[in-house]
Amino acid sequence: MDYPLKILHLEDLVADAEIVERILRKAQFHFEKKVVSDEPEYIQALKEFKPDIILSDHSLPAFNSLEALRLARETGITAPFILITATVSEEFAVSVIKEGASDYILKDRLERLPNAIKSALDKYRTEKELARQADLQQKLITETSIQVQEREREEIGRELHDNINQILAATKLYLDTAIQTEATMELLLKSHENLSLAIEEIRQLSQSLVAPSLKGITLSQALSQLINNMPPSTSLELNLDTANYKEDIDDENLKLTCYRIVQVQVNNIIRHARAKKATIQLKRTPEQLEMIIQDDGVGFDTKKKTSGIGIRNIRNRVGFYNGTITILSAPGQGCTLTVTVPLLTSPR
Repeated sequence: MDYPLKILHLEDLVADAEIVERILRKAQFHFEKKVVSDEPEYIQALKEFKPDIILSDHSLPAFNSLEALRLARETGITAPFILITATVSEEFAVSVIKEGASDYILKDRLERLPNAIKSALDKYRTEKELARQADLQQKLITETSIQVQEREREEIGRELHDNINQILAATKLYLDTAIQTEATMELLLKSHENLSLAIEEIRQLSQSLVAPSLKGITLSQALSQLINNMPPSTSLELNLDTANYKEDIDDENLKLTCYRIVQVQVNNIIRHARAKKATIQLKRTPEQLEMIIQDDGVGFDTKKKTSGIGIRNIRNRVGFYNGTITILSAPGQGCTLTVTVPLLTSPR
């Protein structure tokens, strides 16, 4: 490192502290060392000196290394802790290691100290880096989840404003006109139709938001229910092919994710594809799950079209499980969405 290594040494014998310092200088350590001999000095040094590593004798007046280690951790100091002692039982050494000490060195074998310090620091830095990466990964997952939620809310807002709100606004206009004219029956019938349509739209929107309970049923059964609950207003013929799906997946969260992916894509087909037929195909091997959703709709140029909220939602869900997604489409040639998810690895 470019800056001096800050070493806090808890030792009540001046001669022993000097021996340790000579050994470290001989090993060409670049360091700044602070020696303390009792508990009050040690606590103050933990707060003010903020060591990179702690070396501790075992037996001090009214104080020992195990208490020193616990004090360091309670203070928030996670730096490596090495026990240096003249004599100690193997049981005690093991107990200190279990409490979080990095190593222990006998005073008659101090030649091991430089390597012990290097090893402890290397391990500590590696663990910190792994923890940092895990934290960044968790933040990324959280950020992705928030983005998905915001996009879904955007979509809900548009649905409410552009669809349901327009239906209800037209219904109000019909009723206002009916109140002021004699041609009430036709307007009331139109209002009734619009209200029925709005109710169905709200039912479909609610169904898409509330997570279904898939416990006790297979993914294929859940998708069959999804097909059976298709809105009556749609003319899409939707079929489920499970010939190559003989064994259900055990992970309930993955099962729900797969259900949501199919749900989102089917909604995309109904709203945008102008398709007459669509097929959901499930394939399962011991290593992976594959879902293929194909329609005969208007299609699009995959090189030019920007992915909408629905496709981004699918990509985020698939990415969480380290899966892959491919989209094959062309104008007038429908669309084939293929999702592949590995079954032998954990989500990232």
